[in-house]
Amino acid sequence: MNAGIVTLRDGTPCIAYDELLPFPISYVEFCRADFQIKLVYDKPQNYLREGRKFEFPLDHPFVRLLEERRNVAVARIGSIDLVEIKVYPVVFTNS
Repeated sequence: MNAGIVTLRDGTPCIAYDELLPFPISYVEFCRADFQIKLVYDKPQNYLREGRKFEFPLDHPFVRLLEERRNVAVARIGSIDLVEIKVYPVVFTNS
């Protein structure tokens, strides 16, 4: 999966990716230990917080935006534009 971070016109931080996900997203988790994010799936009894973790660490300016806003847009990259844009809360963890 290819992914990138952008800022929408209204200043909202956004994570854009190019593949369909197997489940809808419940929230976005940011780990302070490794500066990585995970899209946590919204599925019944998701005790293990299964989701799609991105392998790249976020840069500090983007993390500051997440801390200020406490939410992030997530969108799939369509043929021309971003599609399926939705805003999710960010949960901050230390591990």
